[in-house]
Amino acid sequence: MNLCSRHPEAQRAEGSQLNIGILRHLRWLRMTVIIVLAIPLPGAHASSYQFSSEDLEFLDLVQKKAFEFFLYEHHPQTGLVKDRARNFGPDHASLASIAATGFGLSAMVVGAERGWIPKKEAEKYCEKTLRFFLEQMEANHGFYYHFVNWANGKRTKNTELSSIDTALLVAGALTAGEYFKGTKVEALAHQIYERIDFPWMLNGGKLLSMGWDPVSQRFLRLRWQDYNESFILYLLAIGSSTHPIPAASWHQVNKRIGVYGDQVLIYSPPLFTHQYPQVWADLRNKNDGFADYFENSRTATLVNRAFSLDHRKRFKTYSENVWGLTASDGPGGYRAYGGGPGSAEHDGTIAPTAAAGSIVFTPELSLKALRYMYENYKDRIWGKYGFTDAFNWDRKWVDPDVIGIDQGPIVLMIENARSELLWKLFMRHRAVIRGMEKIGFKPGTIKLQVPPRPRTVILSEAKDLRFFGLRPQNDGIYLDPVKHRELGEISGSADSSAKISMSWDSQFLYLNIVVTDDNHVAKRKRDQIWRDDLVEIFIDPQQDGFRWGNPKDIQLGLGLGPAGEARCWAWPKNLDPNVAGALQQEVRKKEKGYEIDAKIAWSFLGMTPQPGLSFGLTPAVHDLDADGSEGKLVWYFLPDGKTGANGLGEAWLE
Repeated sequence: MNLCSRHPEAQRAEGSQLNIGILRHLRWLRMTVIIVLAIPLPGAHASSYQFSSEDLEFLDLVQKKAFEFFLYEHHPQTGLVKDRARNFGPDHASLASIAATGFGLSAMVVGAERGWIPKKEAEKYCEKTLRFFLEQMEANHGFYYHFVNWANGKRTKNTELSSIDTALLVAGALTAGEYFKGTKVEALAHQIYERIDFPWMLNGGKLLSMGWDPVSQRFLRLRWQDYNESFILYLLAIGSSTHPIPAASWHQVNKRIGVYGDQVLIYSPPLFTHQYPQVWADLRNKNDGFADYFENSRTATLVNRAFSLDHRKRFKTYSENVWGLTASDGPGGYRAYGGGPGSAEHDGTIAPTAAAGSIVFTPELSLKALRYMYENYKDRIWGKYGFTDAFNWDRKWVDPDVIGIDQGPIVLMIENARSELLWKLFMRHRAVIRGMEKIGFKPGTIKLQVPPRPRTVILSEAKDLRFFGLRPQNDGIYLDPVKHRELGEISGSADSSAKISMSWDSQFLYLNIVVTDDNHVAKRKRDQIWRDDLVEIFIDPQQDGFRWGNPKDIQLGLGLGPAGEARCWAWPKNLDPNVAGALQQEVRKKEKGYEIDAKIAWSFLGMTPQPGLSFGLTPAVHDLDADGSEGKLVWYFLPDGKTGANGLGEAWLE
């Protein structure tokens, strides 16, 4: 999850709530203009780039070695592909991944086409594997478990019934079915796909759940609510002929805009989130009315590389041709590595699959990176299946393993860059055609824009201004559950919405906040209150971008405590401003929600009020429900991954 408007502790906590299976799915410049168009970036994508004969020979080597993982690391009876295997020395793993198996099905298509395996053998493998999934694999409503025993398909590692891993399996199966058209492979792939009950995975909401836990018999509280690899899941769910979900579900997915210097993109820091869907879905020169996702992925790759280069002084692993931050193994275990904008960690660990998986977006740069890593580090990172999963020279660490879901993009994206084979097969499937049409994809590209920075005018009140019960006369700010949703699934205005009115005098900034909330949850104290229902006010006095840890910037939390008491906290000052005498507050419980009256001392905010003063300001409302689901409404928050600053809306004193 990339929660752009939470303080660092919140970002760290979010990662700790996810098990390793779910983690794999997940990862300011001062405004002087209202709208900034995306600036074209250098380099061509694969459809216009010509590889030399030497390039193709090298790519053939990289691709074939990665393919051999799928050839030799599947079970001979079930066809299930191992989650990971040793790249150096003997291997005794028995854990299989259904996502890796999906990549493997498509990899067999590539192997047959390239002559690395007889076509009849590839067909036999695909038929055996799909028959096992259909007839013997443990499933529920057509969905499969994330990790299973490779010999019998039984659930293992206490993993979830996974919606995204099932989708990756099905994408691989349908592609194999199109390649082996008219065979049992095609028929079995269709049967597996058509029995999936996608509406069940909505769990009564608008967005698909990440999965279902058989122990608690409950859906996971996290949903596929943000732009990431889930596009492939939504496309298959919307295009289903038997159990479709509404196309509106895709349009409910949050596509948050960020910047990296002068580049504008829908951000999702780990590169795999941009790559996985487009292993199969050809999104070139197409848009759904909001974005051209192929071009966005190209920008995301260039930004990811630029982020690595910008941190060369901190980590010596990074260089012009050693880049690529994505979910992979690291010195401390599996991590969702990524660059800005958005929150993702990095520690000098590079995964070759990041550059290889983006070769369709940045062919020249990706090829140079792969060549450099091979020619300079071959003796350390090249094993029986080619590039090892990851390495980190700062920590003197090389991963002994390769991982199936990282080997897959190496094989398949290189093939798309060479022949477009996977794209051609997948995109001709009738369900994919139907899904693309229902979503509303049309030919042509769209340049992303920075959302216009909103502005609110704060009026000065008369001298006899009363604090409690104050009803300022300005229009204020309304946080809309559709327009301002930053996080989670907000079912409507009754679930979460807010009206913020403000006024000022020479001593105080006054706020009246009316929050609508049909399920109020409050149980935490002090600096942990951000986890509960809460109003947050972000203030950037200098208008140079809100930065975590900057003592001049204010993140203020106001709310209603478990006993009906008013509570507050200020980050990063790490104090209760009420105790410090910087704030007075009264909170009243309402039938559905609560109302806050507050006055904040200008001295605490570090500003001297006068007509014409402007400063950065953004209100937000965090909504937590009793079932653990959460959502967040934010007025305006624009992260710049290059500077670490976040643009806020503007408040102006009249």
